[in-house]
Amino acid sequence: MFILQRCSLLPHSRDSREELIASYNKDLIAKSHPDTSPIYFYHRGKPLFECASIPTLILATLFSFVPRFTNFSLHSVEYGGKIYATAEHRDLQALKFMTTNPALAEVIRTQPSARAARKEAGFQRAHQRQDWFDVNVEAMDTVLYEKFTQHRDLQEKLLSTGNRELVEDSPDDIFWGIGRDGQGRNELGKALMRLRGRLRAVH
Repeated sequence: MFILQRCSLLPHSRDSREELIASYNKDLIAKSHPDTSPIYFYHRGKPLFECASIPTLILATLFSFVPRFTNFSLHSVEYGGKIYATAEHRDLQALKFMTTNPALAEVIRTQPSARAARKEAGFQRAHQRQDWFDVNVEAMDTVLYEKFTQHRDLQEKLLSTGNRELVEDSPDDIFWGIGRDGQGRNELGKALMRLRGRLRAVH
């Protein structure tokens, strides 16, 4: 690594030179040691919807690092000529009910919020496709691809996470998130990392 020591273009003041050199060297070291800590997202009140670690929160504030990684984020998804207000609407609607009850699928699509869509889908669980728990991870991959490719800002921010682990820090979900004890499967985080690799391959 090249560390800046002297340069004819540096300020003449000793204090200014030392300050510039220290700043430059700090930037070099930071770039050669990229952040590899996990990125936690889930809670509405945190910038990543959201990041849980304090250092990540600071970076989020400074660099507008605020991708909306949860399915509740207000990023619409277009599919089949229709607009779904969130990925949650799309995931619960088209992929759980479209083949078994299209009319019910439309009711869920038009719910006023992602939470309302999830609640309605829960009420109608008896009508969802029988193999849902065999195909739900593949369905999530499909929905995330639609969401992130339809919103370029999200795509860029997902790619900006580098190789860091993405973790849905949901205390109540041990399948898509990590649960209260942190031991859950984190399937949403894994799906986002798969999508990140897929997007990186074409960029």
